[in-house]
Amino acid sequence: MHEATRAGKPPLIPFIKQFAILEALRDGSNTGDRLENSLDLSTATIYRRTGRLTELGLVEESDRVFSLTTFGEVITSELTAFRTGVGRLEDDSGTTPAQLVDLLRYGPLLDALDEDSLDRRAIEDHLGISRSTSHRFTRALADSGLIRKSAGRYSLTGRGESIRETICTFENNSRTALDLAPILEALSDTYPGFDIERFSDATVTSAEHGDPYSPMTRFISLLNETETLRGLDTFSIAPGYMEEYQQHILDGMQTEVIDVPEASADVMENYPELCVEVCVSDNFELRLHNDLPFGLVILDDVVGVGVRRDSDRTVRTFVDTDAPDVWAWADGLYESYKEEAPRVEQFTKTGLREAMASL
Repeated sequence: MHEATRAGKPPLIPFIKQFAILEALRDGSNTGDRLENSLDLSTATIYRRTGRLTELGLVEESDRVFSLTTFGEVITSELTAFRTGVGRLEDDSGTTPAQLVDLLRYGPLLDALDEDSLDRRAIEDHLGISRSTSHRFTRALADSGLIRKSAGRYSLTGRGESIRETICTFENNSRTALDLAPILEALSDTYPGFDIERFSDATVTSAEHGDPYSPMTRFISLLNETETLRGLDTFSIAPGYMEEYQQHILDGMQTEVIDVPEASADVMENYPELCVEVCVSDNFELRLHNDLPFGLVILDDVVGVGVRRDSDRTVRTFVDTDAPDVWAWADGLYESYKEEAPRVEQFTKTGLREAMASL
């Protein structure tokens, strides 16, 4: 399962440094001029910072009007919760982005001390930092009342433990959002009360990081562990593995899918013999819908969501989780589309045409 950790993950500090702009856009779109006036920043600074936020995927711009993306809305919400949580623990409602950045930098040390009390040499070895850096960090945390020193060893105070938990929650939720960024908009549009924490333990498989076929192979691996499948736009998740997919159906996997007519027609065209076998197997039910939000599979114990690239329609990211809340959402979403989707009575071209006439 996916586990959000500091090591090897994209840095979150750039998000915090631009918190003022994100917060200014939280309640709605804003022009560059209004941002300049409200934040007392120059035109060049506003466009440099919004440009950076656009590169990071948090902000979008149209005709000099800036607004948060869905990803930006989630990150801004997490930043706000982080600041509020730290302010409550520090009894200071005026916590600044600079203070939050410092806490994030001290996070690895707080993690290390959560495991055991350490002397200065052990801290330096554990974190791979210099003597001067360890001295600066321990002094700052001691002055803030987050750690204490006894007999030459440092340990967390009660408030230090609470601050560490607050940092971890922010990091885990923000990095989950980073992993889910390609599908956040689709999820938020179909998931009432969407909460990023519900996907905190999800497995995220991305074609952007190495093997371009990894999302498809992840999906196929999950088929080996299920006896049932229901889903939306499922053929698009693993187009290069259609024979394996159909073989699972022939081997007894009870399958109900809702697909766009074009995908179903393409499968019938390229796999005619398998389609005939599937049609007579009694394990397969196909329905049609013209407008599906993303690829969705509901297996025995796991829900998977796939999102394709707009350019070539290949799967860019596949996310799967066994979280009960997500499973319940997926079940409701599937049933809502099923009510609108006519059934293909026979998995043949004739059956497809008859169902399409009902759309």
